[in-house]
Amino acid sequence: MEKLKEKRATKERQKESESDVQNVESGAEKITKVVKDEEKVIEAEKVIEIVKTIEVEKIVEVVKPCEKCLETCKECVAKDDIIAEYEKKKEQLLFNLNYVKESYDVLNKTVTGLQKTNSKREQALTMMNAVMMSKQKAINFYIEESAKWKQELETE
Repeated sequence: MEKLKEKRATKERQKESESDVQNVESGAEKITKVVKDEEKVIEAEKVIEIVKTIEVEKIVEVVKPCEKCLETCKECVAKDDIIAEYEKKKEQLLFNLNYVKESYDVLNKTVTGLQKTNSKREQALTMMNAVMMSKQKAINFYIEESAKWKQELETE
């Protein structure tokens, strides 16, 4: 019964808002006629934009009573309560799912960033090791050369 009352109330509000919009539009047309005569079309357009409003209302579904009885019975009320409870749980699960997805995306971006940083670090480390080995080879070559020259000097 409450749902029927809600639906009737929303229909009445829609009719009222439609009549208000029609009244506003007719008033706006009168304003534009007067303003056009005065050659101030820009002001009339501003008035029309401000006055027009669109209301969005939620459509409530009417639950028909069970086929056995004309009014809702205790069994129907219990079923409606269970369905409403399941709907709440469904909305909560959808919220949790979206939260988990967002968290996963953030975590995935972080892991990807860390992997890129780690690969760059590995490349830099490999390059440094290669440079160090080449420098060490050059040092070893000069040590061997100096050892040969030292032996030659001692033998002479």
